[in-house]
Amino acid sequence: MNGAYENRYIAFLDILGFKNMVYQSANNPQILNLINLALNYTRKVQLENYDGEMPMSDLGKQVSVFSDSIVISYEMKRPGSGFFVLLDLVYLCNDLLGVGIPVRGGVTVGQLIHENNKCFGTAMVEAYSMESDLAIYPRIIVDPKVIEYDLQYRGKNNTIEFEREFLNNLIDVDDVDKMIYLDYLSQYSEFNDLETYNVYINYVRNFINESLKIYCNNPQIAVKYEWLKKYYNKTMVKVFGESNPLLIL
Repeated sequence: MNGAYENRYIAFLDILGFKNMVYQSANNPQILNLINLALNYTRKVQLENYDGEMPMSDLGKQVSVFSDSIVISYEMKRPGSGFFVLLDLVYLCNDLLGVGIPVRGGVTVGQLIHENNKCFGTAMVEAYSMESDLAIYPRIIVDPKVIEYDLQYRGKNNTIEFEREFLNNLIDVDDVDKMIYLDYLSQYSEFNDLETYNVYINYVRNFINESLKIYCNNPQIAVKYEWLKKYYNKTMVKVFGESNPLLIL
């Protein structure tokens, strides 16, 4: 890199409730193991980007890990990069939630310098603000600019309509605050097979139910899992239809 700002897509993600997990881990080996699992996973994502069999850094992707936070960015003008950053987040969110670690974050596009763990710029500030001020719940807020620029710099062989269809499949709009968020739970086609997806969904269902019980007397935390329950049920209707045994009542 030459030290100049680039226009890049950037995703900033944070482990939900990490501070509470750290406090609890002093007397709870299970939570300590969960923390190690999460941090080992995000570190693996970073290492594979640069030293894996097919390093994505060769295609302009950068990954940084800071404690419980992970930052992913792509060059804005590289065709289809807006779609690819969202797809990366689908895998990351599902992998972590699949072991009981919900995350929240923000995705935007703008001026950024990002190289390994050096990451700063107005886009970084905006993505961090989206995570800390807007996401609130275990969701990834998507700036409309991400959609706008990906349609402009879409996949080389894609029409605008085709690219828009891909993007719309990865996002949804919150019924209450109208925020665009990443629809990671409904991406069953990204699993090896439907059976694997069903196992995952059953785990998520049990995790949400258990979390609602644990935090029933802590409204500040419970509201986050109430949102996750609502999103989960919306996903189950979308994927399996109105009448299915997987809904959380």
